[in-house]
Amino acid sequence: MSLAVTRIPSPKVAWTILFAAAVLFVSAPDALEKSAKTGELQLDYQDFDQRPGSGWRKIAEQGNPLEAAELIDRYEREAEKLAEWQRVNLRFHAGQLYAAAERNDAALAHFRSALYNEEPAESPIKWNAYVRATIAFLERDRKKLADFREEIAKGPTLQGTVPNLDVVDRLIACFDQPYSIAYRGNSPKC
Repeated sequence: MSLAVTRIPSPKVAWTILFAAAVLFVSAPDALEKSAKTGELQLDYQDFDQRPGSGWRKIAEQGNPLEAAELIDRYEREAEKLAEWQRVNLRFHAGQLYAAAERNDAALAHFRSALYNEEPAESPIKWNAYVRATIAFLERDRKKLADFREEIAKGPTLQGTVPNLDVVDRLIACFDQPYSIAYRGNSPKC
């Protein structure tokens, strides 16, 4: 039976190994986070955009609206087969997240790109009016916001309610607040 002899590394080698381990330890969360976001990009549209706790919503629910908006932008760029309505929804959601992050220029650009040239006749909501109301809020144009609210109010009902009318009413009630507060209407100032 032979005994193995363990060689002790020199102090320089030991410090090098220790430093490398520290770098790996510090960068591991970033690598895992990046890998997780890359995984989100592999989701189909429904899971990425519509399912709570999944896709961009997972990132936003962690309090990272800017990261979630950027993830949507990347998803839209990299997704191969998206219908126009899916791209419109993605752009709108990215706009909301940029607005929540108080990046109004980016938000406005995304909202404008979320308008239909010709709104689908079969749409169950007044989509363009809703998008324009949101733009009016960010541009601090109370009159336009009120005008688009009236257009939405005359729109179709879905399960007994006018879609997005409640959101626009909150934007009006909380007009002097940031979008993130006005959208939810959860401030005593509203």
